[in-house]
Amino acid sequence: MATVDVREIVDTVIAGNGWFSDDPDRVVKIVEYNNMFNGAIAWGLIYEGQDLSTYETAVACRNPRVIWQADD
Repeated sequence: MATVDVREIVDTVIAGNGWFSDDPDRVVKIVEYNNMFNGAIAWGLIYEGQDLSTYETAVACRNPRVIWQADD
C-alpha cells in the first residue's frame, strides 16, 4: 500500500489499469480521502494481496471514498 499526494500519479495508475511505470506490483484499488493532519486530499493505493479496506477504516483517513477499483 502507498499514500500519494500528487493527482498525476493517481491519473497515471488509473490510465494504466493499475500499473505505474516499472512498478512490478499492480494497484487494484484507489481511495481518496482527507488526511487528519491538515485536511489535504491524499490517495491510498492498495496493491494486489493487500487489505482492501485499509484506507476506509484507518483513523487518519477522513471522508474516504473509492475512486477506482480494478474490475478484473
